[in-house]
Amino acid sequence: MDAKARNCLLQHREALEKDIKTSYIMDCMINDGVLTVSEEEKVKNEPTQQQRAALLIKMILKKDNYSYISFYNALIHEGYKDLAGLLHGGIPVISSSNGGKDSVGGITSYVRTVLCEGGVPQRPVVFVTRKKLVNSIQQNLFKLNGEPGWVIIYGMAGCGKSVLAAETVRDHSFLDGCFPGGVHWVSVGKQDKSGLLMKLQNLCARLDQDESFSQRLPLNIEEAKDRLRILMLRKHPRSLLILDDVWDPWVLKAFDNQCQILITTRDKSVTDSVMGPKYVVSVESGLGKEKGLEILSLFVNMKKADLPEQAHSIIKECKVVECHWGILTDLLHKWNQS
Repeated sequence: MDAKARNCLLQHREALEKDIKTSYIMDCMINDGVLTVSEEEKVKNEPTQQQRAALLIKMILKKDNYSYISFYNALIHEGYKDLAGLLHGGIPVISSSNGGKDSVGGITSYVRTVLCEGGVPQRPVVFVTRKKLVNSIQQNLFKLNGEPGWVIIYGMAGCGKSVLAAETVRDHSFLDGCFPGGVHWVSVGKQDKSGLLMKLQNLCARLDQDESFSQRLPLNIEEAKDRLRILMLRKHPRSLLILDDVWDPWVLKAFDNQCQILITTRDKSVTDSVMGPKYVVSVESGLGKEKGLEILSLFVNMKKADLPEQAHSIIKECKVVECHWGILTDLLHKWNQS
């Protein structure tokens, strides 16, 4: 483990031992492959919560950089954001030359950390790849060439825009090459002025966790827009802002701050009033028969080739558009009836 990471962990050891409950944190670390089941049992055998936390931290101190990152991610995942904030300054840099360490799904620890910090949603439980569309979005982001601009993913509700946006940045070499400053995800949705201000305040707070720029939240939308522009320019250059589910042009104006932005929307005209180059990626409403069968096979845990003939008619009737639970429940219901 890097000296910086180790020192940070030692510095905040007492606070961590006092507050964390180890059970779910260890589950996350086991899933990442940095903690063994036998180590978990040793921790569980300790008589008190504080002693269990102390032993877990002692084990982490003897491990590598990936264990530190896994522990940090687990703290965020389990709601210990304040404690994770204490460890943020010690996060070791995973060199792109070695690619990091693969975890579940082939995602490196570097990518997991960047996306976790940026609030990017995890993959759906049932997930199918759409490489052609992901590549198209990445190529359009490449066209921005580090300059301010917009890439718009648009399509009907449920066509998978948000999943595609998240998959676009779930790529080590792409992140390291294009957006080494990180990724910042904002779920926008339908907003009034007070709701938009809250979104902007939360984003500014996330971008200025050490409060080095200001200890006071912006009081109105114009102040928030100015604060966001300066934070992106000075503290987070070469980063990507992702605005998910944008409905209104006036909302988008608040984020028009001379940075690189990827948005998802049902209406591509929402960007008509903003400045800078724009590149559009259209997402069709249907996944097609083969992708539909792939989703169904994953959901019922069968090989696609082993699906019965009824599966084809189910896919046709349901008109599958994306791998979310509503569609899958409908599929399974029709499966059970057939």
